[in-house]
Amino acid sequence: MKAISATEKRSLVIDIGLIFSFTLLMVLSAHIRIPLFFTPVPFTLQTLVVYLSLILLKHKACFSQVLYILLGIGGLPIFANGGAGWLYFLGPTGGYLFGFLVAALVFPYFLPRKPHLLKTLSFFAGAGLLIYTLGISWLMLVHHFTFAQSLIAGVYPFIPGAIVKIVVASLVLVRFNK
Repeated sequence: MKAISATEKRSLVIDIGLIFSFTLLMVLSAHIRIPLFFTPVPFTLQTLVVYLSLILLKHKACFSQVLYILLGIGGLPIFANGGAGWLYFLGPTGGYLFGFLVAALVFPYFLPRKPHLLKTLSFFAGAGLLIYTLGISWLMLVHHFTFAQSLIAGVYPFIPGAIVKIVVASLVLVRFNK
């Protein structure tokens, strides 16, 4: 049996603390929202939290998303609009919730090793594209929106905010790796 060094224990404690912190940030960012009258999808800061978790947690970022989703499905009112349970997950924002998890699972493999602004902008734009693709796919498949309706309800209103979030996350990643 291999003994765990003090450094490994400290690293594990930091990782667990970051996972719980990013789960809490997802909860808080879901409740800091701007509802839009023409779409069931509110504006939140959740994609920014996912991006920042990729920077700090890398391959462990998915654990904060799994924990966030499980707590919400388990009945805690932590999703946007104070939603909870399986039925909320099946609602119009379910695809975005799934997108957060998939982005946290997939994108650590593409995290730029020597980031500069153009690479990081492309990286986070790709993660955002995945999240929005799963979000609008959910609107089309589960809620029978047309492709055009899905873009109007689930992408177009969020483009300015998405750009700001991508730039902020990119600047943090470039600065964090200096």
